[in-house]
Amino acid sequence: MFSPLHLVLFAVSVLLQVTVAPLFSIREVAPDFILITVIAISLQKGKIWGIIAGFVGGLLLDSFGAGMIGLSSLTKTIAAFTAGVFVGERLERSFGTIAGFLVIVLLIHDAMYFIIAAIGTAISFWSALFKYALPTTLYTLTFMVMAHLLWPRVLWGKPR
Repeated sequence: MFSPLHLVLFAVSVLLQVTVAPLFSIREVAPDFILITVIAISLQKGKIWGIIAGFVGGLLLDSFGAGMIGLSSLTKTIAAFTAGVFVGERLERSFGTIAGFLVIVLLIHDAMYFIIAAIGTAISFWSALFKYALPTTLYTLTFMVMAHLLWPRVLWGKPR
């Protein structure tokens, strides 16, 4: 079950996404604070709770008019599942391993989101991938690393 800390983090991430993320945007690329929280919940609680958090977070983001209805829910749910798989694996929990895995999860999320969002527009597949998905992945990863350095136990849970 979600702890009160998870609910507070989730509420703060939605508030940051709606109010602060546009201020941090660089050429239409902004960090995804909701995705950071969804991945943290997946790493702490497993893929089922992560999937629930991803779906709810995506619906909340979609309700504020940020793109196609359901697209954020779909991509955040898949990212949560992918991050939750990491919990079940017996991999070394070093910073490099976690950072590499997070790049994969973020890139899967962002590539799916921007490629699907580009359907029916003048944006090409490669443009969606390299102009939007890759920069968003790196930008969100930068904020994840900063969050990890400031407060690692909140995001990744207690050391195992």
